[in-house]
Amino acid sequence: MSLVKSISSQSFLDFSFLFSSNIFKKFLGFLRELILAFIFGSSLIYASYLLLKTLTDFLSQFTFGNALQANLLPKFTRLYKENNVLNLESVHQFSKSVILVIFSLSLLAQLFVVFFIIKKFILILAITSLALSLVLSTNFYNSLFLTIIQAEGDFKKFSFATSFNILISTILIYPLCFFFDILGIALSRLIGVFSLAYLYIKPILKPNKGLLVKISLKEFNFSVIFLANISLFILLIARFISGINGSSDITYFNYSFVLLNVILTSVIFNINTILLRKFSVTKDLKILFYSLLVSSLISCLLYVIVNSYNTIIIEFIYKRGSFNQNDVIATSSFLKSLTPAYIILIFTSVVFQPFFSLGVSNISKICFKFSLFLMCVLFLLFLYIFLQDIDSKVACFLFINVMSLASLLISIFSLHFFLNHEN
Repeated sequence: MSLVKSISSQSFLDFSFLFSSNIFKKFLGFLRELILAFIFGSSLIYASYLLLKTLTDFLSQFTFGNALQANLLPKFTRLYKENNVLNLESVHQFSKSVILVIFSLSLLAQLFVVFFIIKKFILILAITSLALSLVLSTNFYNSLFLTIIQAEGDFKKFSFATSFNILISTILIYPLCFFFDILGIALSRLIGVFSLAYLYIKPILKPNKGLLVKISLKEFNFSVIFLANISLFILLIARFISGINGSSDITYFNYSFVLLNVILTSVIFNINTILLRKFSVTKDLKILFYSLLVSSLISCLLYVIVNSYNTIIIEFIYKRGSFNQNDVIATSSFLKSLTPAYIILIFTSVVFQPFFSLGVSNISKICFKFSLFLMCVLFLLFLYIFLQDIDSKVACFLFINVMSLASLLISIFSLHFFLNHEN
């Protein structure tokens, strides 16, 4: 009876929607990567695109997904618990003012990389920078309201909306790349995010007489955002390091990154979303225990599979078109080397969730101290890499291994803080 009750529980249904939609999205993501590997392989223009995309992906961690969840999900969850309907007009106005800033920062950063680091394919990469900046700013707008949809408890709508976005961009990627080369990748994503905004976000902004909710920049704490997304920050900085030498290493890193990210985003981030919402309402540590148990099983399985079948996996998924046997060998090596750090980051991400449920106002000071420690570690690592003139590939793995261990240590301290705060 208890098993039947667990399966029929709302948490199980919520996870089912999130998990099934993410499986679908990851399938589409694989399909996108297959198409990109077929068309571009490990070409230098694709490596240049990935360097630019790493910048926008890095900025998106302050404006998308976990960043907004950690800052806004607890607040809106409590508001929806007390009010059936919320008026989101002020939220809409706030988002419009932030979009321009995000767009400008993204474009300037990418153009700097194009003109002063890459110095090749300047025209097409400059136009691609413009498209990627539009994607980033629109993603912030979408993610803001998708977080509110999650806070309302409508995980079904959230799942359909995000799946639709990926579906549109996947369908369009091949024809757009055929006509516009590397720019087609950014254009496919741009059409996807615009479609999501029109079909799923616009309807929830209709005027109503619900409680008028206001948000401001004060609710976005840099330290909280940094810690909430520390796993992806570490991975993205490592990816950027792997690409600054102008070689194709960043393409091998990215193909491995995509495969491992299936676990981090389709399973672990869904667990985190439900954990954060549950801890915002009730502080039951059994939820954390079950989440860690699932994460342990997934991690063990991941480690065994990658170490035993890394080359077979890469050949099966990618080896076609422009992706040749040399690319298989290089990507397999990256996949095997990245897996231990990924496993550490899985546990880091889960252990942090009770801490974030305390709300920004309760954790902002300790978050600053945690972030300061990690920034010091990051600075010392960069200084060591620069002074020793370490090869970018070696530097990439040194960075990701040290930073993942440091972040796990901080997550354990955050759990200790949560337990003391609750007591």
